[in-house]
Amino acid sequence: MNLTIIGCGYVGLALAQRLQPRRPQLRLTLTTTSNERLEELTPLADRVQRCDATERTQLLEVLRDCNSAVFCLAPKGNRQVDANGYHHTFVDSFTCLKSLLPQLPNLRQILYTGSCSVYGDAQGDWVDEQTTPEPGAGHGDVLWQSEQLLNAICERQVCILRLGALHGPGRDLDRRLRGLAGLERPGSGSSFSHWIHVDDAAGALEAALDGEWTGVVNVVNDEPIRLRDLVARSLSRQGLAPVRWLGEQEPHPEGRRIRNRRLKQLGYRLQHPTLDQSGVFSSSQMP
Repeated sequence: MNLTIIGCGYVGLALAQRLQPRRPQLRLTLTTTSNERLEELTPLADRVQRCDATERTQLLEVLRDCNSAVFCLAPKGNRQVDANGYHHTFVDSFTCLKSLLPQLPNLRQILYTGSCSVYGDAQGDWVDEQTTPEPGAGHGDVLWQSEQLLNAICERQVCILRLGALHGPGRDLDRRLRGLAGLERPGSGSSFSHWIHVDDAAGALEAALDGEWTGVVNVVNDEPIRLRDLVARSLSRQGLAPVRWLGEQEPHPEGRRIRNRRLKQLGYRLQHPTLDQSGVFSSSQMP
């Protein structure tokens, strides 16, 4: 197999690290938009190239000989990116990909790491892959447009993995939440959050490649958890002062709870089914 990973940030890098030592027969191409990361990625692949997925010449070059492509796209930089920046990163990239398909006869499998944010608010109800996304204006709407572009590609195998919020090495939850200790926060913290360990994000991608998954798959753990519970348990574990929720009315007080049933039906077994390894314990169960 010739595989190209477009974007080697947190998830793309984890996938490359997972594949590289175990698959000597795999011809792997990695891309980055940063010249500084070329040297870091070189030991993990047969070929490493700088590629902006919105640039036709660059994208064609890295996809020309591959059979499968994984798009792990993310906006550039560490600052909050507005909807226009998201549109450029995602919609413009997949518009470019669609225009190149006639020149890519060997590319038969396309995977994309999307986001569960496309579901929008379901007032605390459960949603799954059959639920019609109703994202709000902004980032979620752009990501839904991106999915629709890919779903229109009928002549190739397309799988969209909707990821929960990522945690794992370098994104430790206790460290990320400790800055909230003792603060007052608006709302009640009642909205649900959904998480996935980076090992499971990469593991699901590998399983999707091997199993030739198609359609949409939710990649979240078994533990939808209210924000207030997540924060309280983390701060308590660290011996820090709790957050005081001010209780003002929130626009989306409940959010949604996301099922991962299809992920399991496809045969994937979560390595981190709950947030236990981040020190957050829960007895909630998937119905």
